[in-house]
Amino acid sequence: MTALHDDPQYETRLWNVAQGRQDTDLMHHIATCDDCRNEVLALGLLARYQATTGGVMPDVPPSLVIRAAALLPVVRPDLVARVASPQATTGEGVLSRVRRITAELLADTGATPQLAGLRSGVDRRTRQLAFVSEVADLDLEVSQFDDSFSVAGQLGMDVVPPNLQIRFVPADQDPLAEEITGLVQAAISKGGYFELALTSGEWVAAVEIEDAVVLFPGVRL
Repeated sequence: MTALHDDPQYETRLWNVAQGRQDTDLMHHIATCDDCRNEVLALGLLARYQATTGGVMPDVPPSLVIRAAALLPVVRPDLVARVASPQATTGEGVLSRVRRITAELLADTGATPQLAGLRSGVDRRTRQLAFVSEVADLDLEVSQFDDSFSVAGQLGMDVVPPNLQIRFVPADQDPLAEEITGLVQAAISKGGYFELALTSGEWVAAVEIEDAVVLFPGVRL
């Protein structure tokens, strides 16, 4: 982070650059900051959408709606007091339209019977699960310790976005619900790694990536 990020006018300056206005210092910074560059690209799409009439461009993606909601006090402060629904500022309404992608469980060593007569030193209390999807893959290693399970995993993507969280939700609940009983979550590192502990039961893992939520169902412990 640099001093530019702490500038009270930082979001306004990003919006101005996205609209094509000149800001030499900020543009030099954007050239070396991946996060700011990605944000300006997204805001540029929003600026072009704003300048067109309906039907010229497709509906605004949910990710841009979320960014626009965060910028509302900056771009149109006169409208902030008129917002009647909490959904307009919390993004709750957007979540209901998020694209859900369900991954496929390719392998679960715990569900594969051991061949009769085959002697092996493999600890049967440890198992691996592998999921694949069009957005991200997921590998889990589950180890049982008494009544709990230690889960070490890796989210597989070409580039793992920063600040991702993985949520494990009991299978009888909606992974996108605002309130979930028994929710367990962990931060995902830059390399895609995470660790957490779960109790016995069936779980669905969920990761929100851009305008999609990738679901990994069938984690049975």
